[in-house]
Amino acid sequence: MMVITVKFLGGLRQEMGMASTTLCLPDNATVADLERQLRALGLDLDARKNIAVVNQRGLSQWPPDRPLAPDDVVMVFPNISGGS
Repeated sequence: MMVITVKFLGGLRQEMGMASTTLCLPDNATVADLERQLRALGLDLDARKNIAVVNQRGLSQWPPDRPLAPDDVVMVFPNISGGS
């Protein structure tokens, strides 16, 4: 088993009721497995709502079959749109 820590940033911290959580994934878990687990937590990963990143790259920028490593840094934060 691999344990991945997911940090919640901004207003998502309040929405989730915690600053972070840990996910237990199989040793051969992939980015696609991580995405499924994040959605199972109730996270809307539509880029207009929330953004999930792994090692400072958007989740969608990684191939779905990319293996995860225990030291991967996973953060989820609300998309903040601005402008006129």
